[in-house]
Amino acid sequence: MTENDQSLEAISQGITNLQDLFVRRLSEDKNTKQLIRSLEQSLRERDDLDTHKAFAPLFKELLLAVDRLQTNDPSLELNRSVAEEILDLLSQYGLNPISTNGSVDPRVHEVVGVAGNDKNKDQTTAEPGSICKVIRPGYLMGNMVLRPAQVVIQSRLDDSTQTGNERN
Repeated sequence: MTENDQSLEAISQGITNLQDLFVRRLSEDKNTKQLIRSLEQSLRERDDLDTHKAFAPLFKELLLAVDRLQTNDPSLELNRSVAEEILDLLSQYGLNPISTNGSVDPRVHEVVGVAGNDKNKDQTTAEPGSICKVIRPGYLMGNMVLRPAQVVIQSRLDDSTQTGNERN
């Protein structure tokens, strides 16, 4: 064999080795992609299972409350009892009522009205600008506002302190 033949043989052998390596790598990549898809599917199924396990007790308790509503005669007492039961249950899952004591926090309160000092109504002892009535409670889940509390605030000025110019 000549030197050129030996060089060609070495090059041919190198090409054959590279082809084998290329085919093995393609096969490994295909297997890796299949493994990744399989793992992703397993993770999705696991997440779904975890979600179902996490919420199954909540759903069971809510269904018991629904059963109470459906099997008992309607009454204000029953409604209040079931509402309290549901709120207690939701609090176990991190739902908390928004405080309505004191002044308004625009992040968690929605002002839906202003109460003045009407002479025909009972005088309020609420501080001006403070929450004096809750129209609808609000709720937080962690730091996220699920529903702002709808509140009425006490007017800043009452009729006894206003002058003629301030009433305009």
